[in-house]
Amino acid sequence: MEQSLLSLVRLSIEQGYLPLYWHDSKNEVVKTFNGMLSLSSECVCIAGTWYHDTINIELFVYDEVDKRHILMEQSIYVFTGRHSGFFTHNDNEFDYFVYRSRYYTLEGLRDNDLVVMVDETIERHEDVYYWHSDNAYHYTPETYEDEEGSDDYNDYDIWEYHDGPCPPDYRKGGNEPAIGFEIEKGGPPAFCGHDDKEGLFKHTGCVMEADGTVDWELKTPIYPLYSNRIESEWLPQIKEAINAKNHRNAGGHIHLSKYPKTGVQLFDYCRPYFPLFMAMYPKRLETDYCQGKTELRLKKDEDKHQAIKIWDDRIELRFPAKVFNMQAIVFRLKFCRIMLDREHNSILSVILAAFDPSTNLGQLVLEVYAGKEKVLLDRILKVSKKYFNTVLENEKHIVHLISNLKRKVLCA
Repeated sequence: MEQSLLSLVRLSIEQGYLPLYWHDSKNEVVKTFNGMLSLSSECVCIAGTWYHDTINIELFVYDEVDKRHILMEQSIYVFTGRHSGFFTHNDNEFDYFVYRSRYYTLEGLRDNDLVVMVDETIERHEDVYYWHSDNAYHYTPETYEDEEGSDDYNDYDIWEYHDGPCPPDYRKGGNEPAIGFEIEKGGPPAFCGHDDKEGLFKHTGCVMEADGTVDWELKTPIYPLYSNRIESEWLPQIKEAINAKNHRNAGGHIHLSKYPKTGVQLFDYCRPYFPLFMAMYPKRLETDYCQGKTELRLKKDEDKHQAIKIWDDRIELRFPAKVFNMQAIVFRLKFCRIMLDREHNSILSVILAAFDPSTNLGQLVLEVYAGKEKVLLDRILKVSKKYFNTVLENEKHIVHLISNLKRKVLCA
């Protein structure tokens, strides 16, 4: 063997390109892009040039669309979610949406809080407005007229989206379990007997802001969860807003915290109650602005529009539907208190308690679902299976419960 070739073999071995046993596979030896020798079985070939599959790995990627390796410099990364995506050749760039030189699938846009505008450009969801008249996003709010066709809702003086003051914290100490509500509505804002947004904020601590998917939303103060002043004093102050006209996209978000738990810890703590709570609002889980997801994806995606958003210090329940009246919001308040008391620590035990009139949970559920228990149970079992990987249909206690409900008999 010539001295120069022998030196190259030695150098290739020293730098890891060529294994010591290379002579057993002499017919597989190839020269890589940088002149080193390697075995073809340990390389990828791109346009006739060889690259070592580990040493040169930063130079190439796998094209998930065309199913081949390509050079990194010829690739684009396409987001399919907030933290997920794939590489493909830049020749395919026109197949995807582009925002600030980053590429997205339609699902990737949604998970990153981006929307396609009426002019087909891409913008952040929080910066634009959804029009129901054409089911498209616009740069300006949609205008509405009252019954006489003269009053523009947007003439009302309310804060812009996320531009209002921070709602106050009504807790005596910052470590008490807390709850706060976001009440979305349609039509003219209801200032609850006050002259304007400032008066409403001064007397109730509530902030009224514009919202791109509804006409306005009311953000309440942070309330101490177990204080009876919530239903006896604070919520009655904003009864006019609670009972105001509903928008078809309206929801009633709930923020919950329980110090010192993080958002993820509180999610796990409340998990046994989620299938029951979510089953009360099944249609919300199928919308773009309240996406039902598995618990793994809820924790991983950090998506603003998922059914339960997990913050660092709290959870935000986005799945509760529009707030029709005071009774509806007090029901949710009571449910959250029971959920954070966590008398039951499994999905199965929560379900059984929900249909047992002798429990606090069962008494609360019967206030709304008396006569509709079988429908609710069917929903719970579907939510448990679809989002929480919990199949209970054949569990003996559930079979017995289903039998009782068919005979219109509740748990004894």
